Amino acid sequence: MTDIGRRTILAGMAAALGLPLIPLARAAEAASSEAHAPLWLSARGDAEGNYFATGFGPSGRFAFDLPLPTRGHSFAVHPQRPEAIAFGRRPGEFALVIDLDAGREIRTIPAAAGFHFNGHGTFTADGARLFATETEIASGEGIVGIYDPADGYRRVGFFRSNGLDPHDIRLLADGRTLVVANGGLLTHPDAPGIKLNVATMRPNLTYLDARDGTKVSVLRLPDEMHRLSIRHLAIGRNGVVAAALQYEGPSGDLMPLVCLHRPGAAALETVEVPDEVLRGMRNYCGSAAVDAEGRVLAVSSPRGGVGLFWDLEANRPVGTARLTDGCGIAAAGAPGTFLFSSGVGGIAEVRPEDGERHRLASAAADAARWDNHIVSVNV
Repeated sequence: MTDIGRRTILAGMAAALGLPLIPLARAAEAASSEAHAPLWLSARGDAEGNYFATGFGPSGRFAFDLPLPTRGHSFAVHPQRPEAIAFGRRPGEFALVIDLDAGREIRTIPAAAGFHFNGHGTFTADGARLFATETEIASGEGIVGIYDPADGYRRVGFFRSNGLDPHDIRLLADGRTLVVANGGLLTHPDAPGIKLNVATMRPNLTYLDARDGTKVSVLRLPDEMHRLSIRHLAIGRNGVVAAALQYEGPSGDLMPLVCLHRPGAAALETVEVPDEVLRGMRNYCGSAAVDAEGRVLAVSSPRGGVGLFWDLEANRPVGTARLTDGCGIAAAGAPGTFLFSSGVGGIAEVRPEDGERHRLASAAADAARWDNHIVSVNV
């Protein structure tokens, strides 16, 4: 990175550190004014150890708050109907189908016998199929489960993800190509929290034909980076795929935590940031998103309490923002603007290019212990 780029990103961080959180004026909006407003989805917990799938509007006011049996993770939004799927956190045993208009549960999809959900999913462009990342428990192999929304979300098949630990999954703009983040880790529900193959893990980014699961291409980072687990994805407007990484090696190592794949490129491209920023991210990225224009990439590091923002087209840093235990991140509507949520409570609207940051003035949002992701609906 050039000295100019280095100064830009560090200046952005310094500005963010000193910036107060200012309640948004729209916090006093009536519920009726939010009936047709943008909606965001996130999983959350509360102080009593309960878990919920929550929808909220621009002020942070809850549109719905549905109980979950265990901790939730992320969501898939149906492209044609007002429905979304809330996935349980890996090893997930459920996926909850939500009526977004009524704010109610439609049904629960149980994990298939011998499999568990891995927290993410996506629909085909016409909404005729839901794809969910899963693991076959006995073998540890990565699976993409296929579900039929027209038949009560019945599981109608699966194909191999071409790796271990498939996590995030996205459908590209061509409507026929899936990209899967195979994290490379071997885990088992009988050994919760234990990663069984760190020394030999081989993560990859795999492209699959959504029609039949045929492998299109597989990309890996260099061998010396094999402990960088590929976890979360975001797709830019020109088809660039951004991946947020988590490093499973020694804590003192400094490794790139974001990589890009540009259409037609033969290899993954790492995003280089200053060592000071990498140390602050503590080898862990928690979520990735692009803004409403698909130009600015946002990557969060809850362990470091920092969000990193990158212009995908100019290939330069935009800035940083600070939020304690900040992980969930999503487009906020205006170009270059994001929502950023905290595991200890609160949601902030962040505009990194000019350093503005405002806290959504919602007591409910402040009290929530927000989980890893925010997903935008019609934003």
